[in-house]
Amino acid sequence: MQNARIVFGWLAFLILIVFSIYSFFESGSITIEAWISLLLSPAALAFALDRRKWWGRETDHPTTILGEESVETASDKDVPNPEEDGFDVPVM
Repeated sequence: MQNARIVFGWLAFLILIVFSIYSFFESGSITIEAWISLLLSPAALAFALDRRKWWGRETDHPTTILGEESVETASDKDVPNPEEDGFDVPVM
């Protein structure tokens, strides 16, 4: 199973590169299809080079869901002067 995944990844990578080159020569310019195949090629290469078994991965730590922190918006606070904090005053 591991070897089939590696072969499939390399084959997909090469097909995407060849399709991009073919699309470039066929149309005479770089089209959206050529860009899409070029942008998908690193995913196929990562699929080929990843030696870990993705179907049997175990995590050492349980997944925890973080709660949202309440953000207090105080409208009665005084806004600091931007000139005192070192910001420039825009000139219009």
